[in-house]
Amino acid sequence: MRSMVQLLGGAAVAGVVAAGSTAFTGYGAFSTISTPPHLGGTITQAVTGAELTGVALTATTPGQVTRVVLTFATDTPDGKAVTLATDGTPGGTATAFFCTATSTQTSQCDAGTALNTAVGYVFDVSTLTITVA
Repeated sequence: MRSMVQLLGGAAVAGVVAAGSTAFTGYGAFSTISTPPHLGGTITQAVTGAELTGVALTATTPGQVTRVVLTFATDTPDGKAVTLATDGTPGGTATAFFCTATSTQTSQCDAGTALNTAVGYVFDVSTLTITVA
């Protein structure tokens, strides 16, 4: 009987561990993992000029990315220009992503027609090319 209880207890612990390993996945891509989670499928990224530590994608409708927040290493200075290119298709009135300069190791990139005009979205994003200069 004791062996049966131990077996069931072990199976329960294994189930909790398995559930815990998948329960906390979320949007975003991080340069330190090989298959970053995001809105679906896979995403690849290329970064020039700074060390990227995080990417958070915002989508009001699945697959339609409206904002990308980039997080850089602590040695990234403020005021650096950031550009974000993607293979996605602009939708609504957006033409591309436009990014703010780095400030406290972050940059916010909004889908729009110019900097500070967050309108529309970019659909089917699977590649990000980020440049910090």
